[in-house]
Amino acid sequence: MFEIQSEKLQFQKDNLILQKNISLDTDLDCFIILSSKNHNLCELIMKNSLDYIIDKISITETYEDFSIALENINAFLKTWKIDTDKEVKIDMVIWILNGNNLVFSNIWEASALLVNKDHEIIPLTEDNSNTFEFWFISNWKLSDGEVVIFTNTSSEKYLSESDILDGLTQDHNIDIFHQNITDILKTEITSENIAISNILYKKFDTFEASEENPYLTQAKEIGIKLLDNNFAKRTLASFQNIHEKIMNQSKLLKNVIFLCWISVCLVFLFSLVSTFVNITTEDKSKELSKSNLQAAKTYLSLASENLNNMDIFELHVTEAEKLIAEIESQQMFLNDISKIQDEIGILKKQFNKIESFRANADNSIFESDLSNSIQIIKNNKKLYSIEKKGIIWPIITNNTPKTSLFSWLNDDEFFTKAVNIGTSIYLTTNQSRVVQFSKSGRFSFIDVSGQKTWQKHKDIASYGSNLYLLGQDNNQIYRHALSTKSFNKWDWYLKEEDLKQLWEILSISIDGGFYILKSDLSIVKFFRSPKYRLEGIVLNKLPKNYKNDGTSPIKIKAGVSLNYVYILMNNKVWVFQPNTTNKKNTTSLTYIGQIEAEQDKIKDFYVNRDGEALILSKKWIYKLNFEISNDKIIVR
Repeated sequence: MFEIQSEKLQFQKDNLILQKNISLDTDLDCFIILSSKNHNLCELIMKNSLDYIIDKISITETYEDFSIALENINAFLKTWKIDTDKEVKIDMVIWILNGNNLVFSNIWEASALLVNKDHEIIPLTEDNSNTFEFWFISNWKLSDGEVVIFTNTSSEKYLSESDILDGLTQDHNIDIFHQNITDILKTEITSENIAISNILYKKFDTFEASEENPYLTQAKEIGIKLLDNNFAKRTLASFQNIHEKIMNQSKLLKNVIFLCWISVCLVFLFSLVSTFVNITTEDKSKELSKSNLQAAKTYLSLASENLNNMDIFELHVTEAEKLIAEIESQQMFLNDISKIQDEIGILKKQFNKIESFRANADNSIFESDLSNSIQIIKNNKKLYSIEKKGIIWPIITNNTPKTSLFSWLNDDEFFTKAVNIGTSIYLTTNQSRVVQFSKSGRFSFIDVSGQKTWQKHKDIASYGSNLYLLGQDNNQIYRHALSTKSFNKWDWYLKEEDLKQLWEILSISIDGGFYILKSDLSIVKFFRSPKYRLEGIVLNKLPKNYKNDGTSPIKIKAGVSLNYVYILMNNKVWVFQPNTTNKKNTTSLTYIGQIEAEQDKIKDFYVNRDGEALILSKKWIYKLNFEISNDKIIVR
């Protein structure tokens, strides 16, 4: 059951407002708000929308029927636009209320807000600005006392959170709430006429009297269960024989037997009552768990239909997880719970754009014990696996590579990172020494002129003939230019005041500028020339799981020949698209998706080119082919 208050606020603006509230069936209602400066178009859309909705949307197939209706409305809008060759702003929202299930969609700035029972305000609609058609259908399962606000404009333009909540009374009086909202809007300076509808959903339970009290019926059923066994039947049969023998005894003995019988009856009665209470409690608990299980499935169904709406998806999944946890604590329906948990995992992967791949014979390049491997790298078109004490090379499919060990390393010393400069690979050790591995397969320590030792560092990068070290203690980036047989003394890059702002740096990568990945997972891009500057990079469309859980190494990788930026984190390769292909003008990165291994943990990866990466795990090196299409990763 619901209460609705609707009103048009006319501010002498150009846009025409049309509203329709239609009862399509019992407990099935349709509501439309439509606004446009093109009055003829506004009336045409309303007429056609009603034709596509009335008698076309059923109670049983509401979502599917609504989807078809929106497709027909979109087709009409597209035809009108082609015929007239006009771009017109239309603010429109359509919603269908089936019992307590709300399905809705919007165009342009038309919006919907929910005020839930905890007085939290949740945006239900996406911002579809500059769109001339319905893009998404959203779902919401209303609870008792929840209020939905629909307007033909973005509510945030004119209403603050306090404006909305101030009119919410303890008993959720929709008249007072609506009056408060409209009074506020009437005092605003608006650019358009406004339509507003406020819906209050109320849970409505009916009680149908039966011929027999349900508790009495349940008691009878329990009694039958208690007596329907061999022991009870034998006891009743024996009772008749015992009763006859007692009648033939003396009065004193009869009294003693009677008292004993009373005691037995009391014990039996206590047992009977306890059993009744236990069975009743068990049945109630089972019925509640069964109801919660069905509710969890409903929430997941709604979540799957709202993969494009972050707030609604997260709320539905959270509600489902709460119910599942409650059922699991009762140790009931464990098989069903396991299936639902699997479904939640799949939905979260879809929502976070996670694609999975599996190592197999078709994509395998090399299989061996790689537990000591720390990195893979390509140099002169040859693939190398960097081990803690040496290098496996060259790695070619169906060929056995050789292993070169560097015997001059100290017992407690091992390799940590590797980069390419020219035809050689340069490696750093955990004791902050630098080693050269030549194309002929020889190791040698490399000196740095003007310094007694290399400075302590935690990450390295290369660009041209320069080696860049990320300082271990101060996060400074040091450049060492390669001379004939050694590297020159360091040249620091970052100013002291910038070091204090950057805090801890986790990883660096170079594509002409420096990508700096900070410990809070924010990203900064640094340029030294032609002008020194630090550019804060805006990260767009980040998923909820963008956080370091410490399950794998964390590295950022970019390159001059790459159009995307890659991050290894949480056993996944994260892919981001820069806002421009001009490396020096990058100001933002947009999240595209994640790639994860089904069986193994990813130790490192090397991007041959966008769409092809080499993956290192404890057992495999394999090639991963993927495609980025329509802002989505597709694993091939």
